[in-house]
Amino acid sequence: MSQEQDFKKLQQRTYQSYHQDGLIDMIIGWSMIGFGLNMAFDNSAFLFFAWLPIIFYVPFKNRITVPRIGYVKFTASNRIVIGAVLAGLLVLLLGLFVFFLAGPDLIPTQISVWLRQNYMLLLGSIAALCFVGAALLTSITRLYAYAIIIVAIFAGGTWLDINPPIFVIATGLLIEAVGIWLLVRFLRKYPLASEEGAHES
Repeated sequence: MSQEQDFKKLQQRTYQSYHQDGLIDMIIGWSMIGFGLNMAFDNSAFLFFAWLPIIFYVPFKNRITVPRIGYVKFTASNRIVIGAVLAGLLVLLLGLFVFFLAGPDLIPTQISVWLRQNYMLLLGSIAALCFVGAALLTSITRLYAYAIIIVAIFAGGTWLDINPPIFVIATGLLIEAVGIWLLVRFLRKYPLASEEGAHES
């Protein structure tokens, strides 16, 4: 039993190390920057800019992370659960938007006015819930911090009446900076064998 527990702990540590390369953080930050730019300039090209890094996640993972610590993958059950949660949150988001855009015919006027004035706070709360759900499923604890940061920045931006694209981009830049810092630390902590040989020589 002890060996089995030790093996599970080793698996957990390896899995956590696998996601300490900052790539997820950089993708999240880049996406938020793209959405913020789309809001600022009303140009759908920035939406493409926002989603573009997702295409390169697996190639970068295979190029940067796998050669250093090996390959770690989700079990099929984890993928199904994560997919179901993300799909549910997406449906919830779309439902709220439909409800929000329906106007006073379906919801009381006061609530409709409040939603229209504080829609970024609503979106920030939904994004935070996505981060909390992802953190629970993946054990990437820093995602909890991102949830708190998003709620705090979006609430502060709404309260101070800051132009929404500004605090969306600011949040993205902050997460992007954390991702770059994690990547640099990861590369230093897990150098390739060829890099170690070069330093020793």
